[in-house]
Amino acid sequence: MSYSKRELSVDEAIRGIGQYEYALVYGISGIELCKTSALPEIDWEECQEARFFDKDRELHLFGEDGKFQAIEVTEEDGEDCIVKKYQLAKHFQKDVDGTLLYVHEYLSYDEDGQACVSLTRLAGIGEV
Repeated sequence: MSYSKRELSVDEAIRGIGQYEYALVYGISGIELCKTSALPEIDWEECQEARFFDKDRELHLFGEDGKFQAIEVTEEDGEDCIVKKYQLAKHFQKDVDGTLLYVHEYLSYDEDGQACVSLTRLAGIGEV
């Protein structure tokens, strides 16, 4: 699997949040992991980072140099990819109807042929 990556304006990214199935929002006072349809209104002054994702793509909003940026990653066929599964803490499981967080790590290779992870994206919630 490979990916394509594109930068979005923050306003465009925020308008598109509802297109993704899940939300992971890191705020100063806590972390919210839930279905996007159940996401409470985001206080962008408190938000430090946010990821909106489904099985095929992820929207990542993050702060850099004192302002937010937005990147959308869409999965395509081609490159090597490692799929990892992480057990969710019990208090997150009820809000997403699943027990595992799926993460895709895309590999690239240096001039010596050594593999390294070039990008990591959230790819869904599921069961064992």
